Amino acid sequence: MSEGSFSPDWLRLREPFDHAARSVALVERLAAVLPDAPTLVDLGCGLGSDLRFVAPHLSSSAHWTLVDHDPLLLHHAAASVEAWSAAHPAHAPRTLTARTLDLRTGFPDGPWDAVVTQALLDLVSEDWLVALADWLSERSVPLLAALTVDGRVDWSPSHPLDAEVQAAFRAHQLLDRGFGASPGPRAAQRMATLLAERGFTISIETADWQVPANATDMLRFMVDGTAGAARVTHAEPSRVDAWHAQRTADVSATAVSLTVGHLDLLALPPGQ
Repeated sequence: MSEGSFSPDWLRLREPFDHAARSVALVERLAAVLPDAPTLVDLGCGLGSDLRFVAPHLSSSAHWTLVDHDPLLLHHAAASVEAWSAAHPAHAPRTLTARTLDLRTGFPDGPWDAVVTQALLDLVSEDWLVALADWLSERSVPLLAALTVDGRVDWSPSHPLDAEVQAAFRAHQLLDRGFGASPGPRAAQRMATLLAERGFTISIETADWQVPANATDMLRFMVDGTAGAARVTHAEPSRVDAWHAQRTADVSATAVSLTVGHLDLLALPPGQ
């Protein structure tokens, strides 16, 4: 999407759709191999959505470290997790650490019992995925990487310009997000291949957003974000404008719904 994709307002808006989409089975499979009171690190934590999804499925409360490059976002994340913990004391972290780190420069020191991340792999680069695979392999640490887009998008009902606008949007997903050229929709499968080559056991499940017609705020953001990105790579931006105008009208009339394909990935190191 755009820079606004990482704003607190957007992250709050998408969280219910993230949680509804995610695989509970993969979290429970990870929980089964973790020790009591595990130590988990969340890479690119946003507002702590990953913690709020994972924590209720653990057999005991965990020591959590939230990592993000944006100090302001980390401040919001810590406050958000603390408020959630007050309402859900049985799942509250044993300890919570917020750590500012630019993941382009390296990974956080551990030791960690597991690494989790959400909606990150499709934003990085091939070299970064290789570096992450090496880092996990050297430490024999599991990875739970959720909500990586896989390129499937279905607007219902369809529009004659859907295919070309989505093609332009997918081309934008492959641009450099600060890490180098992005693998975009190939990211989850590429990460799976890299870790399988290093002896990890891989499990992948679909985790698709289902956005109904009455979710107008979410749909409006998706229409605006898709059009904004597609205009950058489409040869005729005016065609994107036409699509944007019609889809905006559809959202206002609660006449369109959306499915966005994502994959959840669990990678367990040898012996787990």
